[in-house]
Formats: sequence, structure tokens, C-alpha cells
Amino acid sequence: MGIKLLLGSDYHGSPRLIRQALAHLPEVDAYINCGDFCSKAGKPSRKATQGFHPAAQAEVVHLQSFLAAVESLGKPWLFLPGNHDPAASVLNSLVGCWGRAITQSCCFEWLGLQVLAVPWTPPCGWSWSLTSAHLQELLTLYSQPPRPIDLLLTHAPPRGFLDEGGKWYHRRTPTLRPLLEQVQPRYYICGHMHWDGGKVERWGSTLVINTALHNMVLEIH
Repeated sequence: MGIKLLLGSDYHGSPRLIRQALAHLPEVDAYINCGDFCSKAGKPSRKATQGFHPAAQAEVVHLQSFLAAVESLGKPWLFLPGNHDPAASVLNSLVGCWGRAITQSCCFEWLGLQVLAVPWTPPCGWSWSLTSAHLQELLTLYSQPPRPIDLLLTHAPPRGFLDEGGKWYHRRTPTLRPLLEQVQPRYYICGHMHWDGGKVERWGSTLVINTALHNMVLEIH
């Protein structure tokens, strides 16, 4: 039997996408959200003492209520932050019996699948910025994964795949392209680049899936 996953990203508070996700959840086995549920929470501000932009209080409450609704449906779930989402100090409280927000890069087994989750985005001046040092750390740490990686989960696409032609990535911008090439997961699931949302692209044995502004169902056998 296969596992049916609902994938979503970059809702930015959209009532339509949120309703759609909650409507689809009873039909699938689990849910993965690749970030940017919010729009203002990750905006830099000297007054952001609570882990999010002061203008984003309602967004953070909305995120909390959405994940509580997902939790109430009894489906396993994972949430990875995007550059528009609040800091780890806020997201670490989003833990339920069925899922959690991921605020540190980690590798774990989930539903019988080997998952590598990286909650960092190529730097764009907002939150959750990937650094070259952390990328190198990941490459060293996962030079020989304990098991083949089924799902590589993150917010942004790797350079060269569903990244709007690379127009937002400068030559020295760190992206997870080297990690993709090294671990060669079965699926690389992301969002971030709205124009390429809802699209898939194959690279060797890896299927890259950009879920930005969409809810997509992936069935894994």
C-alpha cells in the first residue's frame, strides 16, 4: 500500500488555500506544509521582541489555529517555516500529538519514510536565512546518510529547479542544490517561488515538487 501525502506551501493567510487543505485532509494519510503560512511575521523589525513582526500578531494566531485544526483531524503533520514565518521561539510551541513545527535541520523516520528536513531559506533579507556555513555543515553531516533519503523537505527550491529561472539567486547565494546532488532524495518538496508553484520537475531519480500557492497530493509507493 502507498502513503498519500497532502503538500502545501505559501498560503500567506489565504482563506481559500486553508479551507482547501482542511477539506482534503480526511482523504490523505498525512500533511506537510513547507512554510510561508504568514506574510509579515518574518519581516525584520527592531521591535520584534516576541519572535515576529509587531504587525503580525493576527497571522501568528491564525497559524496556531490552523495547525490546531489539522491536529484535531488526527493526521500526522509537519510544518517547516519559510522566510515570512515567525522565529523558533514561537514555532517551538507548535507541537501536538500528531505533529510539530521543525525549527532545526534534522533527519528522522516518519511514516516509514526517511526524511531530511531543512528549515532554512536562501537569504532574502527576512527570517530563516540559510548560511554558507550551515550548508557546509549539512553536506558534512549527511555525506553518508544512514538510509537513503525519501523526502528532502525545505522552503525554497534548489538552484536550477522550479526557481523562477534563478532570478532571485545571486551567484554566491547558498541554496540546497549541493545537498540535493549529494543525498539524491526520492522527492525534494518545497515552495517559496510562487511562479513555479504547482509544478514538478525530475532530476535523475529525484522528483522536485514546488507546492507554492497550492495544495498537492503525492502518493508514494
